[in-house]
Order: sequence, then structure tokens, then C-alpha cells
Amino acid sequence: MNQVPWFSSGRELGNLIVASNIINCAWTKIHELQRDQTALPCPVRHEVYKPSPKCTVVAFVSLPDCTQYPLPGQGDLVPSPLFDFLRTEEYPVSINRAALTLFTSRHDHLSGLKTQLTEIEGQLIITGHSLGGSVASLFTLCLLDANILKPKCRPICITFGSPLIGGFGLQHSIWNSFFLHVVSNQDPVPGLFLPSGRSPPTSSHSQTTGYKPFGTYLLCSELGCACFDNPDLILGLLKVISSEVAGGFKDVDYGEILRNLKERAICKGLPQVGERFADPLSAGIIMELETIGFNQTKLLQHNIDINTVISTMEEEARNLTQKNKDSGAKKLNKIKIDMARLEWYKKNPKVLNMGYYDCFKIKGSKTDLKVEGFSEFLTDYWKDMVAQVQRKPQKEGATFRTRWLYAGTVYRRMVEPLEIAAFYGEGGKDYMKNKRSAHYKLLQQWYEEDVKPPSRDKLDSKKQKVSSILTEDSCFWAHVEEAILSCELLKSENCTLEQGKSSWDNLVKFEEYVMEQINNYAVSPEIFLGESSFMKWWGLYEGYIDTCSNSHRSPLISFMKNGSDRLYG
Repeated sequence: MNQVPWFSSGRELGNLIVASNIINCAWTKIHELQRDQTALPCPVRHEVYKPSPKCTVVAFVSLPDCTQYPLPGQGDLVPSPLFDFLRTEEYPVSINRAALTLFTSRHDHLSGLKTQLTEIEGQLIITGHSLGGSVASLFTLCLLDANILKPKCRPICITFGSPLIGGFGLQHSIWNSFFLHVVSNQDPVPGLFLPSGRSPPTSSHSQTTGYKPFGTYLLCSELGCACFDNPDLILGLLKVISSEVAGGFKDVDYGEILRNLKERAICKGLPQVGERFADPLSAGIIMELETIGFNQTKLLQHNIDINTVISTMEEEARNLTQKNKDSGAKKLNKIKIDMARLEWYKKNPKVLNMGYYDCFKIKGSKTDLKVEGFSEFLTDYWKDMVAQVQRKPQKEGATFRTRWLYAGTVYRRMVEPLEIAAFYGEGGKDYMKNKRSAHYKLLQQWYEEDVKPPSRDKLDSKKQKVSSILTEDSCFWAHVEEAILSCELLKSENCTLEQGKSSWDNLVKFEEYVMEQINNYAVSPEIFLGESSFMKWWGLYEGYIDTCSNSHRSPLISFMKNGSDRLYG
């Protein structure tokens, strides 16, 4: 049975945050910059502060006109090459036009700021108010992408009253959150660019369009505060705040709010939910919403059903629990066991004078059927792993690939030959075009992007270990099978002149390919076993060379007569 959390900890987390110095430090520096009359009167300004030797604060503020009098089109979501690194295979990334305009207007200055921050030590806080907070978020994303900060200097972005800056693509691409957004229930700016209307936050309408929140939200009222990270609930609450705050835009004193919240957190002055909910998780969520000024009556007025919200959060928790269970130690242990079984299977067929590729192709024993079962499990696992990389931003995906690339390469070299054997064993043709899975192509592409050409020392090292290597090209046997088909076509009475020329050209290319693999010690000795498909091809090809009138001199002849025993004996 899948478990869900017993309690909701949003109030406790909120109290912990407001009682800490980090959030007060961030707002203090924003306030200092806002009072600085010597700063240039540009739409967005920033300043670097050093409140202590081990803490650096970069504060951003924008002119009030940017939010109080928004221009037509400022709320549009638009693509930007500056944030292409966040794109995924499934969803494009678009940014709020107003925030993007402010960010690009300071791009040169911010490029210099990035260089300056490479030298700092300790905690880095990126913070901003209103649209200055939007610019702070975009700048933090660029810092995370550039990966230029010292290892122990990870940025934390804290915004105050900042509008949403992106859609579903941005929300989906940020898989490690470094963002905390502080929002007062009296501040309409966070919902500035949201469309009017009262659609439920958990409805299926427009799930992948429009503005979407990301990171953690600290929602505040005169009664207290609570943290939320459920994006649908956050979106619904921001819409309610935006629609209910009367009198247009006004200054919200986040400094005063933080002082009151800190006192309240220390004194534990929080309301109680009573006996309305026996379930502690439901009770906790109700208390958190009431703490920030949202009772059930107000929520229902805006078509937000608290029971639906709770059910959605419980389902998310179940899915997360199941995901963690599926990707836990038990699953990883099974993967290791199955790879060990494949290694054993690879070594065993040599007593039949053929490698595991040909043994699996003919499927002459029950063991072959068992191998088919656990190779399918491995393939499902790696397809999912590759899909995860595709859903991540480029930089994060690159880190992920580096961590898993070796294991993925061993899997590809071990398992893909089995798929090739099954394909040609059933009479298939042109595996590369008609059958090869996309996840194999990507694993190979990432490996080739990462690996460097072998040096002479590395070749010498490979030569010493050649007796135990895996064939490096996981599609080697597909090339062998196509070469066999070309030989058979050449010997066929129905072979046309054009087909013959094409088949011969393919065989010459294959021969060159084989010699390259041999010279780089990139093929396993098992290809030379007497009953292997490679030796079948060589028998056909050698006989064709001996009988035809073509003057072609095969570079493989001398190697097959002498070199194979010397290097692979």
C-alpha cells in the first residue's frame, strides 16, 4: 500500500524561515538599495553587498512604474535564446516579456557581475523585489547554467512580491529548486500577469499553457505564514489574492511583515483548526491556509475545493513514494544482478565455438529465453533513464549523463547485440534504419561526445586486455549481418549489375571498418570463433575474392591468416 505523509509541515517550515537571518538579510539589502538616491534612475538596478565575510547578497529592484502601469504586451510569454539551455525535448521555454526586457537591458552589466561572483566564498543570496525579483530569478538561472561558482557556493534566490516569469516549460525544466518566493496576501503584483477568471487550480484546463509557478512559496498574512510547493494550489491562491486586493497597487512593507512574523513564530501565536478534521494531514493543510487568510468559504467562492486540493496533494505524495520505491536500492540491485547474469551468459557459449550473439540468435536452450527476460528489464530501465535526461535542461542533463554514462555504455554494448540477433534471426533487414531504438542512439551519441580518441598508451593498454574486452561498437553484428546479405546477393543468379556494384562497395567499406576496429583493439576475440556469424561472412567473402576476376586485394587476408592468432589467440 502506498503511503502519504501524516502531517503537513508548511507552517513549521514557514516559521523556521522567518525566524532565520537569511530572509531578513535579503530584504534589508533590498530596502537599502531602494533608499539609495545616488543610484542611476534605470528601470532595474542591482547592487552587491557583503554583510559578512562568508555571505554575499546581490539585490535587484525595479522602478514602481514597471508594475503599477504595465504596458500592453508586457504579460506575454515569449521565447529567448538567452534561456535555450532550459529547453527540453517535450516543452519549449518562454519568459515573461516585461522581465525579459529588463533582464536583457542589463545583460552586459550582469555578464560582468557573473565574472565578479566567481571569486566569492560562502553563501550567495540573489534577491529582488517586484519585477526586480523576476530579474533576480532569471539571473540565478543563468548562474546555475554557467556552473562558474566555487563548489561550496550555491546561490539561493529569494524574491519578494515578484510576478510569475514563465510557463509550464520553465516549471518543468527546473528540477533542483533554489528559489523561495515571499508573497503577502495584500500584494497583487505576484498575480499581475495572470488572466482574470475563477477556474479551479486543480482543473485539467490549460495544464501546459499560461503562467506556472516554480520553487517554494512563503505566503504571508497578518495571522502568520506557511510554505507551499504545490504549483496548482499556489496558482489558485495567487489568483484569489490578485482579484481580492482592492484599491489598485500599493506599497507592501515586507520589512514590517517579516518583523511581525518573526515575533509570532517565536511566540507560537498560531490559530487552531479544532476538531473539524481527524486526519492530521488535512488538518495541517487547513491550518496553513487559514494562517495566510484563506478560510474554506473564501476558497469556495473562487471554486477551490479544499478536499480536491488535499486529494491532489495525497496523490502526488503517493506517486513520489512509488517512484522512490521503484528507483531504490532494490531495483538497482536487480540491475546489477541481471548485468552479472549477462556477463556469465556471454562467457558460457564459447564451449559451442560461438559467441553469445550467435548463441542467442539460434536460441537453442532455455537459458536463452531467460536472458531475453532480464535483458528486457534492463532495456526498460535504460529507456526510462534516457527519457529523464531528455526532460532535463542541457546542463543538468549533461551532469546526469556523465554520472551514468559508463554504466549505460556497458549496458548498450552488452544488450544491443541481443536485439540485433533477434531481429536478423527473424529475417529482418537493415537494423540501423528499421529497428534501432532511439535510446541506443542517444547513449552512443553522448558517449562519443564525451570520449576522446585513444592515445598510443591507451591502445597499448587495450592490447594487453584484448582477451576480455566487449566489442565497442554495439552495432557491430548488424554490420556483419548486412555484409552477409551483400555476399549472398553477389552470389545470387538474380543479382543485377547495379545491385552487384552496390553490394561490392558495401563489402569494401565493411572490410575497412573491420580493420579499423581490429587496429584499435575494439572487437572481442569471440568474433573469430569458428561458428560465429563473422567467420561465416569471412568464408563467403574470401571465397568470392578467390573466384571473381576483381583485382581487389583484401587487407584482411594476411590478418586472418596470421594476425588473429597473434593478437586474439
